[in-house]
Order: sequence, then C-alpha cells, then structure tokens
Amino acid sequence: MGVPLYDVAANGEIPTLADVGVVFGNSTSVRIITSHLESVLKYAGVELSREQMAETALAMLSGYWFLNLAELCIFFTRLKDGSCGQLVWGKSLNNQAVMVTLSDFCKERREVIIRKETERMARAVEKGFSRTEDFAAGIVLGVQGIAVKRERAKADFNAFLEFFPCLPSGYDPIALWKAWGGDPDAINLLFGNNPPGVEAAAESVGRYLCDYNVYQARVKAKASL
Repeated sequence: MGVPLYDVAANGEIPTLADVGVVFGNSTSVRIITSHLESVLKYAGVELSREQMAETALAMLSGYWFLNLAELCIFFTRLKDGSCGQLVWGKSLNNQAVMVTLSDFCKERREVIIRKETERMARAVEKGFSRTEDFAAGIVLGVQGIAVKRERAKADFNAFLEFFPCLPSGYDPIALWKAWGGDPDAINLLFGNNPPGVEAAAESVGRYLCDYNVYQARVKAKASL
C-alpha cells in the first residue's frame, strides 16, 4: 500500500515542482515529469516521441507547478494501476484524458487539504477549551483548598497561626483567633461595648487579618529587591 494522499498533501517539507525549478531549473522539473510518464507508458507498452513527451510534461508543469514530488508520485502510480481509467488507446496516450485526470486529482487534493485544516483547527479549539477548563479547575481547587484551610484555622489555633503568619501587635493572638471564629466574649474584648453582630464582627476581623497579611507580604517583597 502506498503513502496516503492525506499524509503528503500540501506538506511544506516536501519540495514542489516549482521549488525544484527554482533551485535546479525548469528543465529538471520537466525531466522528473517525463521520467514518470515514461514509466507509465513503458508499463502500458506504449512509446511516445521526445516532442510529445516534452509537450505533455510542459503542460503538466505549467498548470500544476504547486504539486510536491510525493503528490506527483501518487498521481502517476494511479495512472499506472488503472485506478484513473483507461488513458492509453492502442499505441497512443490520450493527453487530454491525462490532463482531465490530473485536474480531478487536484480537486481531491484540495478536499484533503481542507479536511486537514478543519481537523487542525478543531484540535486547536479543543486544546484551547482544555486549557481553559484546566485553568478554571485550578481556580476551583485553589478556592476549595483555601476554604478547607480557613475552616481548619478557625478550629485550631496552630492552624490559625499558619493561615495568618503575621499578626498585628497590640492584640492578643488568641482573642483575634476566637473573635474570627465568632466567640462573643472575644468580640466584645476587641470591639468594646457596642460591637456589631457576631457574623459581621467575625467577618470584619477576618478581613482585617487578610489585609494585614497581604500588606506585610508586600513589605517583605519590596525589602528583598
């Protein structure tokens, strides 16, 4: 089984007839096509004059210079195995039929290229969605992790000290911990005679501790520069 057209269609790593012409001259491109034609005709037991061979090769080169060498091999292999229909009548080659067949081959090639590009874009979109999903999942896991640590810190003083490593001076650490956890006596100790509601007070303490730790982290970061 030969190489599928899908694998080589518009493959930028395979030189085209035009590439060969630029580097080695159009005569080399013509010789490549002529060699393929000779192989097909020899297989069919037909001989063409050099003039006829050159005319056919030039027609192919002028109209289909964009084909790469692998695509060209696939096309001529199909000519040889008969999958493109009968192109040899008696002892002559039907040039027009060959050109029509080559045109049909290029239509198939174009469809393959479109399919490859569509698949490539679909993979790119899927990869983009995957990255977005991974990012979102990371955010969710991060938030969930913080929530778990927060609840642990409210229940355990040592965990509280890890959660808020920087505590403001002038406040009893245990009172801050208990007030954040919603302890009424600790809240009264911090807020005085007219404290807000328990939930509001606990939230206020937590927000204050967060802001304080963020500020201290920034101070340390600047000092390390």
